[in-house]
Order: sequence, then C-alpha cells, then structure tokens
Amino acid sequence: MLHTDRRAARRAALAAPLALGLLAPVTPLLAQGVGNRATLDEIVVTAARAGTLTAPSDAEARRLLERVPGAIGFVEAESFADDFTQSLGDALLWTPGVFADTSAQRESRISIRGSGLNSGFERRGLTVLRDGIPITRASGSTEFQEVDPVSIGRLEVYKGANGLRYGAAALGGAINIVSPTGRSMQTPLAVRVEGGSFDTIRVSVQAGGEAGRGDWWAGVTGLSTKGYRAHSAVESVYGFANLGLRLADRVETRFHMTALQDNFELAGGLSLADALASPRAAGRPVTIPSPVPGRPPIVLDPGPVADDWDRNLGVIRLANRTVADLGTARLEAGGWVSLRDLDHAITRFAGIIDQNETEFGAFAELGNAGSAERSPVEWLVGVQANRGSNDARTWANVSGERGALRNRSDQDSANVVAYAQVDAALAERLRLVAGGQFAAALRKVRAIENAVSGRETYRQFNPRIGLLYTPAENVQIFANASRSFEPPSIADLTAGGAFPFAPLDAQRAWTAELGARGQRGILAFDLAVYRSAIRDEFIDLLAPSGRSSFTINADRTLHQGIEAGLDLFLLSGALGGRIDLVLRQVWTFSDFRFDDDPRFGNNRLAGVPRHVLASEARVDGRGWYLGGNLRWIPEGAFVDQANTTQAPGYHLVGLTFGLDVGRRLQLFGSVENLFDTVHISNVATNVNQALERSPAFTPGQGRAAFGGLRARF
Repeated sequence: MLHTDRRAARRAALAAPLALGLLAPVTPLLAQGVGNRATLDEIVVTAARAGTLTAPSDAEARRLLERVPGAIGFVEAESFADDFTQSLGDALLWTPGVFADTSAQRESRISIRGSGLNSGFERRGLTVLRDGIPITRASGSTEFQEVDPVSIGRLEVYKGANGLRYGAAALGGAINIVSPTGRSMQTPLAVRVEGGSFDTIRVSVQAGGEAGRGDWWAGVTGLSTKGYRAHSAVESVYGFANLGLRLADRVETRFHMTALQDNFELAGGLSLADALASPRAAGRPVTIPSPVPGRPPIVLDPGPVADDWDRNLGVIRLANRTVADLGTARLEAGGWVSLRDLDHAITRFAGIIDQNETEFGAFAELGNAGSAERSPVEWLVGVQANRGSNDARTWANVSGERGALRNRSDQDSANVVAYAQVDAALAERLRLVAGGQFAAALRKVRAIENAVSGRETYRQFNPRIGLLYTPAENVQIFANASRSFEPPSIADLTAGGAFPFAPLDAQRAWTAELGARGQRGILAFDLAVYRSAIRDEFIDLLAPSGRSSFTINADRTLHQGIEAGLDLFLLSGALGGRIDLVLRQVWTFSDFRFDDDPRFGNNRLAGVPRHVLASEARVDGRGWYLGGNLRWIPEGAFVDQANTTQAPGYHLVGLTFGLDVGRRLQLFGSVENLFDTVHISNVATNVNQALERSPAFTPGQGRAAFGGLRARF
C-alpha cells in the first residue's frame, strides 16, 4: 500500500489547506504557439489578453527574453499539454541543452549544461522559481515534486549565467515557472480529465476572473496511478492560487499560494540484465553469501517492497510580489514563506528520513529594463536573501515502519545575493551587457542526538559580460563570458544524513558562450556553443561500506557542448488554409569530462549521454491535429566515473492527436513508446567502478496510452 500509518499524521496536517484548495477550481494552460524555443517573430493571437505589472503576458515575456545575450528557452504550455506530462522534466524534453530523465514515477533528474550531474532526489545546480520567486530551497537543492505541469502557464529558461535576471549563481542557470492569472484566462472555468495505462487518472479544475481592480486564479489537480513498475504508485493533490490587486494606477501587488501533498513509491534500481529482462520489476533484496557453508545468504537489505521505499512531500507556501512603476524606473519587492514536510523511507542503512523545514525569503529590484521600448542604457540592481531552518531526523527502517531514532540535528542554511547589470547600446544593432553578483552562503548543522555539528561559509563575486548583435530583422547573434558559484547543499555536507558533517569547497566555473537565434521565412533556429572550466565540481562516490554515497570535490572538470533547435513551418495554409505542417528538431551534444584528474584521468563524467536527439512532425487541420515524435539516444550514459559500464542507447516513438468538438471542448490523446522499447531511463552515478550487476539502472516506461478532454465554460 502507498499509505501507511506513519504518514497518517502528515496527511491530517495537510488535509485542511488541501481541502480549501479543492474548493478553488483553476484555469487551463492556454499559452499560444507550437514551438518551445524563444524565436523572434511576432505572434499575433486573436483576443490576446494583456499582462499586468506583476504578471507579464506571453508577448511581453518573449520581448524581455530576447534582450538576453545568451541561450534561453521559452516553453509554452501548449507544447506539452497534449502529452501525459507528469513532471517538470517532461515539460522540458524539447528544450535544447536541457537533459531530463526519469528516476521515479514523479521525479526527474534535470541537468542544464551538466549541472547537478550526480545529485540524487534533492537536485542541485539549478535555481527554480515560480512567478519569479524561488522554490529552490535555501540549502541549495530543489524538490521537483513541487511542480504540477498542468498548472503551468509557460516556462522561461535562462541557461547558465543568463539566470542573473533572478540572481541565480549556479552553473545550470534558472527556470521560471509562470502561473496563469485571472486576466490571462480565456474562459472563467476549465476542466481537464484524463486517464489511461496503469490505472492512471488525473483531474484538474481551474477557474479565475476579474473584479474591479483585481483578478484571481485558483486550481487543484489530483493524480492517481499504479505506475509502470511494481511498487511505483503515485497519489498527489496540488493546489495553487494567486490574487492580484491594483493598489494604484501604477502599483500592483500579487499574492501566490501553494498547498500540495505528493506521495510516490520507489521501485529501486536493478542490474542491467534485470532491467532489460524484467523492466516492470521492483528492486531485489541486497544479499551476500553466508560465511558458513550450506547456510542461506545474508540479507543486507530486504529491498524497496519489503521496506516500503517511498518519498512523501507536503508543502504550504505563501509569496508576494509587488511592483511600482515609477515612470523612469520600476521597483519590485516581495517575500515568501514556505513549510516543507518530508517523509522519505529508503534503505535500511539510510533509514527513514524525516524533515520539517521552515523557510523565509525577501527580494527587491530596481531598474528601467521592463519597458516596451528599449532605452539607450538599461540598468537594474537587486538583492535577494533567504534562510531555512530544518529539523532533520533519521529513524531506523523496520519493514517500512519507524524504529529507533538514529540521529537528529538542526540544519540552517542562509543566502544573500546582490546583483547589478547595465545594458547599453554601442551601435544601432549592437548592445553590450555587463554585470555581476556577489553571493554569500551559510551552511550550519547543530547536533542534537548522534550527529556531528559543523559550520561553513562561502562567498564569491561573479562578473558577466555579453554582446548582442542584430544583423537583420528577427535574427540575433550573442556572445558572453561569466563566472558561476555554487556552495554545497546540506545534503552534500552530510550525505543526506547518512554520515557526519564533512566540509566541502564551493563549486566554481568560468563559462564562455557563443550562439544565434531567430526566424527567417519558414525556418526558426536556436544554436549555442559553450565551454565551462570548473573547479571543485561536486562528485558523488560510493562509501567504502558500499551501502551509501558521499560527496567530494573533483579538482578540475570540463563541460562543453552544443545546443541546437530547428523548426520548419511547411505547407502553411495549404489546401485552402486548412492544413499546417511543422517539423521540429532538437539536438543536445554534451562533452563532460575530468581534466587530468589524479584518479580518473580524462574520463567522461557519468550520468548524461553525449548525444540526445528529438524530432517531431505535426499536422494541424481545422479542428484537429496529428503528430509523431522520436527521441533518440545513440549511446547511453556511463554509470561510473571509471567509465567501465555504460547504459545502452535507445529510440522511442510516440504519437499525439486531438479533435475539437465544438468551440469549448477538445479531445486529446497520446501513445508513448509506441513499439514498447525496453530501455534505461536513468542511472545511479554514485558508484566508483560499476558492474553490469550493480543495481544502478532504472528501466524506462513501456508502451502506454493516455487520453482525455478539456472543457471550457
């Protein structure tokens, strides 16, 4: 069973806010367009809704993204609304430079330019925001469980140092999740119902509207599925809402609320042979031969089913963003508070992780860069600070129930980031963007029971300079150089609570980037080439006991690659304006390796394949569409830093289709992995020298079919 008695108190604590969320329906994600890359063409949408001071429209957001002298991404909800998108990683599969795989039913490992290659469930190397306000924890890690794809209006991706706009300092950059608002909705009420393979059902109800000087949006999503693999069931409820108030003609404030409970079982890893032969199986027990001849093997760990491995996260969050248009400048300020409750049962060695965290944060930004018309000189200055306090406990895992308390500690994390940027015209078609940020971080553990205290502080100044050249209409060429900075998370310093506090250095890198984007006729393109020289990259290795992993600093590593996207708009308006054909291709090349490492030489870093290619052909008619897609990984990722074991490559074929039934009802469906290809979707990289029998392989989902309807009222 997914729920056990040890979770009853947590569900009860969250029942009240989630019940309130269930009473507040929500609106669908109806962003316009077919592509997911930031192209420069002007998209004209009938009856398009204008944005507000606190919630810019899609067109306004595109315009601001086009001012970034570096690689970016603009993902409209329509580009993934027809698939059964379960996670943030699923929504980013078509964004060049973003690698996302599935490590559990509701969990993705997302890496931009090799960020967070080795991180486990608590992902590092990337700042994730919702409506411009961080959901990345003060400790530096991100819970992607907090994201519900069907409650997204759009995604804005700022790769690498281009995340300076939100004070992001880490290697991967920033992803901003933008919610719908009452002013962006097409109808006051929308319902989405879908279901399919593995007894899956998902229902989303969304509503919103305007009233005088304010607008409101609210919604709830419920998901239940048994999952493809044994012991991979999911039960989740998400509630989101926002309320905007125009306080004066040029002043607006908006409150954002979140209440969610996401529970999913963990099936565990398999050996390569087991993963390919029995992809739906859960992980086996870990055993060793008995030292006494004739005796049965000794069971070190009974496995995910017997000990009910799972990950259950509850979040309550309140945030505010207030914007004042001062005429010659724009002032933004706000803050947030979040409560997180994590109940995470894994191996008997690691036990049951039990954490209750409270986080507070605030930000302020002043500048003139948000106006519709570009000024000769645009500038902004900002500051952001947050602090999290975590009551962290670990219990023995006794057949899925809590045993004795093993350790307890107070874990405190704090960050301050100050940043500034100037964007100046050097010539009619050439602009210079220069800026920098100062980042400081605190990581502290205070032992309460059977733990080790420790304290580390980190600080660094990160400069950035870039050029943006517009040689022709709807075409841009860019180049930039920057420095990044990432302090370790508490999980890195304590091996997720499995080991005593162990100091680590911050990860630092210099990155150079060159690229172009735009649209000419039927062709839209997006290309970037980058190279990052990294010092002290975080690498996870297996402990000598072989039963857990810990994080170390590598000396020097190198990340370089190519990010390319190409859209072809063919047969536009063919057959009397009744048919459109769009071809979409994405290629991400990743060359990540050690640089003369004393242990691993110039080996490739484990975790990400060198080539990821995706292609889609979609035909849109009057009131219907049909699409086919291909995801091809020629060779899989290495599992170990010694480069002895590698996952096999694979290709997956899928279909999407839809039909309008009247003006306000749409039917849609998808078939995933049409040919039921057995493949490896994720590898655990915390092994020093893997064998094919190591339980480091996660089999990907087999053939699945999903269908549903969207109704607007």
